[in-house]
Amino acid sequence: MSLTLSGVMPILHTPFDGNDDIDPDSLLKQIDWAVALGVNGVCSAMVSEILRLTASERLALNRMIVEMTAGRASVVCSVGAESTRQAIEFAVDAEQGGCHAVMAIPPVTCALPETALWEYFDQLARAVDIPVIVQDASSYVGRSIPTSFYVRLLDEFGP
Repeated sequence: MSLTLSGVMPILHTPFDGNDDIDPDSLLKQIDWAVALGVNGVCSAMVSEILRLTASERLALNRMIVEMTAGRASVVCSVGAESTRQAIEFAVDAEQGGCHAVMAIPPVTCALPETALWEYFDQLARAVDIPVIVQDASSYVGRSIPTSFYVRLLDEFGP
């Protein structure tokens, strides 16, 4: 399937079972429903409860989404983390696992100065050969990412 990062690409909810484990059956139903409605792709993102998951659960979630989507739609996997190293590990795994693009929130425990924020996204974008989407988490960090920052990212890494 060719990559299509356009149209409707909903963010998936991560369903949990009674043991607080990811519920694969419910996740598959959600993906099947979205694909049946004609979405162009599906995404995991901050509101997919990623901050509540362990690192291994996040990797497993992204792999499940790719596997369950089975080429029927594009997949954007959430890879944002509190450290650049962890975000890169998530992104490389997502790319190797078949994700069409990755989406990253900046670290959310504190508002990074713009130089540190640039380093985070710069290293992340250079670590993979698939598109990187910036998910602004300003309501969590307390400061939005300036438009000029997005322009700089686009100038450096855009098409």
